[in-house]
Amino acid sequence: MTEGIPNNLFEGDPQDIERGLDEWVAGLERNAARYQDLADKVEDVRLSATSPNGVVTVTVDADGSLVDARFTDRIHQTLPDELSRQLLQAVAAAKELIPARVREVADDTLVEGGGPAARDSADRIVGYYKQKFPETVEPGREPERPARRPRGGDVDEFDDSSIFE
Repeated sequence: MTEGIPNNLFEGDPQDIERGLDEWVAGLERNAARYQDLADKVEDVRLSATSPNGVVTVTVDADGSLVDARFTDRIHQTLPDELSRQLLQAVAAAKELIPARVREVADDTLVEGGGPAARDSADRIVGYYKQKFPETVEPGREPERPARRPRGGDVDEFDDSSIFE
């Protein structure tokens, strides 16, 4: 058997073939259920962080969307520009937690008892979140930006290259 696909699919005893196909389909259904479970658990992820001066605590979901913001009484002593900075810092800190939490959820849902293919899938999923929510850099330092492909004169925006290159 290769990657869950029965060898010699149409050779041998018809009952063995049917049993093999049933097992193969059952395996696919189990994997689909595990991935749906993962999607549901990731959708429920909520992460919170507090601003450096403690004026605001925010909560984001796994998409990085702000779902809650709680301000302390210190808001009255905070200038608007500083409040804005504190809010943005808290949101950035909460988003930075997303990949690690998705790793925990993916490991619990996919990897336990799932084998090497499950580990690879979890790694790809977490890689997506790491790319979407990279670690922040120290204050005063610019984040590294991925190099852009040079564009020539009349290059069509939709050229023949793959988005995965």
